[in-house]
Amino acid sequence: MEFTKLKFDKYMLYDELTATLNAWVQEFPNFIKVESAGKSYEGRDVWGVTVTNLATGTPESKPAMYIDGNIHAGEVTGSMANLHLIYTLLTSDDPKVKKLRDTRTYYVIPRVNPDGAELYLTTPTYLRSSVRPFPDFRKDEDPAGLHQQDINGDGRIQLMRIRNDQHGAWKISGEDNRMMVERTPFDLDGPFYNIYSEGVLFDDKGQLATEVKYPYQAVPTKYGLDLNRNFPAGYSPHTPGSGPFPLSENETRNQVEFINKHPNIGGALLYHTTGGILFRPHSTINDKDFPKADIAMYHTLADIGTQTTGYPEVCCYGDIWSGVLDDWLFEYRGVFAFTPELWDAVGRAAPEMKKASLEKLSKEDANKLELKLLEWNDRELAGNGFSNWQEFDHPQLGKVEIGGWKSKECRQNPPFNFLEQECYRLTQFAIGYGLSLPEAHIDAVEVGHISDQVYHIEAVVSNHGFMSTNISEQAIKQKAVRPDLVRIQIADDAILLNGERQTELGYLQGYSAGQQSRYYRFGDAAVSAKRLKWTVQLPAGCNPEVQIQLISARGGSETKTIQLS
Repeated sequence: MEFTKLKFDKYMLYDELTATLNAWVQEFPNFIKVESAGKSYEGRDVWGVTVTNLATGTPESKPAMYIDGNIHAGEVTGSMANLHLIYTLLTSDDPKVKKLRDTRTYYVIPRVNPDGAELYLTTPTYLRSSVRPFPDFRKDEDPAGLHQQDINGDGRIQLMRIRNDQHGAWKISGEDNRMMVERTPFDLDGPFYNIYSEGVLFDDKGQLATEVKYPYQAVPTKYGLDLNRNFPAGYSPHTPGSGPFPLSENETRNQVEFINKHPNIGGALLYHTTGGILFRPHSTINDKDFPKADIAMYHTLADIGTQTTGYPEVCCYGDIWSGVLDDWLFEYRGVFAFTPELWDAVGRAAPEMKKASLEKLSKEDANKLELKLLEWNDRELAGNGFSNWQEFDHPQLGKVEIGGWKSKECRQNPPFNFLEQECYRLTQFAIGYGLSLPEAHIDAVEVGHISDQVYHIEAVVSNHGFMSTNISEQAIKQKAVRPDLVRIQIADDAILLNGERQTELGYLQGYSAGQQSRYYRFGDAAVSAKRLKWTVQLPAGCNPEVQIQLISARGGSETKTIQLS
């Protein structure tokens, strides 16, 4: 059978993404389910995808990963990375992937924000997140000033430089005439320029201005929301774009409700661009204020991410951009969430400057990095990532020059020839993280015949996985995960002489718990197994069938049926 293959020669529009998912449902009905996780602001279905082998158990009976992408409109690489993961889980014969299909569930929202992505992909418009105007008064208001617009008709909004030898803050670099550098007090002879976004000027009536005078005031976009500042953890109404209150937006409510609907979620990856780093919580709470074991596990999982992607771990503490989903997942749900920033043009152009670029660069180093990026563009992209400055007769401003980086297809997202390998890296992280989840099992059930119609039953339950079934200490603190438990089910007329019908186990440690004290000596063995005992009497004619059921919210559930006679 010829399956619908995933190609990397475009960023999919909403209808294309929907058609691809529906085709996979038809082709792999035993592995994938697609449902609406809710509606977007403009009424599109936000697709929630469940991937697991239904022949080996229901999705909710297995430990699960949650992965999403494209909450920010222009970060369409995240959608493609999610589709790459889904396609890999459906089609790969790799033993690790087959194990994941059989023993794990992956919940994926490939495109959290379909409205914003559609506007971004079909028009020259740049926007951060939702198409809902924010602040609310911007819905019907177009303030006077310079509005972004594609005025030369090339399908992009780039930069516009205007010569102004008196006030100009920029000059052309002597090292590369494509690059603009800051003017210093020692620069007395022009030409000097002011730099604006490409656009046109409107008057205070919302009409194209007929009389234009310097200075030109840039008008902020009406798309002022940042959906990834709208979550309860660390939310502040003073954070730019955070919205009027936590979860005020359809898209963020969809995510939180989808996650809460699936309590078996034990790990999370949230795909963004750009930067080539693995962000982790917490923006407003210092590491020292969380359990040490949790921070140690974060480092351990980040190592898996760094090995598979090459991206370093970066803690968000002190970042003013709080109210993000990974903070909420860890603080409220006790789930170790990462926000990988896919695509690393800096790391490709100037790997020796990558570490420094994560800090504030000096002007000299910033200019050096820009030169390196231009050289990389010429070498790897045949110069196609940058539009050379071209004179244009602006209808209001006269002679201007338009040019700069083709940001959508080069800087914010990878060019198509780099897209598949970028997606592959993140899929490997998603595989490694999924293999790290807890895996609860009933290892053995033994039956002994004590006397006529009286039986002794022993069962050993254990966690075969790397992580403990509670996932984190934070989850216990927040009461976000119920303790593991074992139930024995016997016929109504059978008599339980010893043991409990339901036994709460606490949490079964993963084998990682036996590694945490290894600095000077080997760690103690993890407490990953427990033995339970029952004595059952069967009256004459009683049904001899007994079920032992292990229920672990994040480690999976399993049932074994035995016959006592």
